[in-house]
Amino acid sequence: AQVWCTGGQQCVPSALLPHHPAAMAKSKNHTGHNQIYKNHRNGIKKTRRPKKMSMQGMNCKFVRNQAFAKRGMKCTPEEKEERLAAQKEAQKRMEEKKVQERAQRLKELQDEKDAAALKAAKKGKN
Repeated sequence: AQVWCTGGQQCVPSALLPHHPAAMAKSKNHTGHNQIYKNHRNGIKKTRRPKKMSMQGMNCKFVRNQAFAKRGMKCTPEEKEERLAAQKEAQKRMEEKKVQERAQRLKELQDEKDAAALKAAKKGKN
């Protein structure tokens, strides 16, 4: 006969231990029966799109600044017209400045080219 010993207790022969027959293994773990029916009783609905994007998790310094900037943009139609006119004027000035810089750069390039040609001509004579 087999003898069973547990830590710190007396050894007991297996014949004296209570015998339990091995339980059968569970065969069914999951079923989706009736779930589709239950889900469709109230209809499968699309999630609603939020009207406003959530600011949760955003940099709070950025969120505060954005709010103040939005308030600063509020103005009357007259002010809006003035702002538009000023913006167009500034754009015109920038374009003029760009044209002048381009002309100056082309002139510099031409001067460098002429200087190189003169130098090559002098070198060729000597």
